[in-house]
Amino acid sequence: MKRHAGDLFVLGAAAVIFIAQQLAISFMPLDGAAGALRRSLFLVTTAALALMALHFRRFFGAWLVSAGILMNLLPMAAHGGAMPIDFAILQRSGAFPEITEADIGRQTNHGKDVVLRREDIRFYWLSDRFIVDLPLYGTNIYSAGDFVLFAGLGLVAAQAAVMAFRPGGERTEPASTAETVERGPG
Repeated sequence: MKRHAGDLFVLGAAAVIFIAQQLAISFMPLDGAAGALRRSLFLVTTAALALMALHFRRFFGAWLVSAGILMNLLPMAAHGGAMPIDFAILQRSGAFPEITEADIGRQTNHGKDVVLRREDIRFYWLSDRFIVDLPLYGTNIYSAGDFVLFAGLGLVAAQAAVMAFRPGGERTEPASTAETVERGPG
């Protein structure tokens, strides 16, 4: 498969941003100025990841990855950089028994979510609200944007595999007029 200019740089930068996000989630305080910085950084870096995904726009799945990230960004932006999650859904999932009613209005310690009541969630349909129990991983709660993003990643992987095994490698643009004249028609 033919590599394109900047692919490795963009993948590396995206990996660094993702790792920085995970470190911020794990180690930065939730409250005060540091908490506000944590949410702002997460919001800005998430937008950057959506744009970086479009560097790989030759893969159909990259458009879905970017769309999924942007779908997540909308409710996050409406809630100060944290993804809203309904307290009732958290309780129903059974995955986070440490979160109680006292946590409503607070950001969770283990992620990017802010616990709210359903009526307080803007863009509810895009919030984390789908409970999924995966073998070997356990129960977690996902958003519609997460599913779009995961589908995009799967399509990118499938398209990359097909392109890698296609005879003659990848052809991203039609032959130029000069090539057609030189080789002759068909």
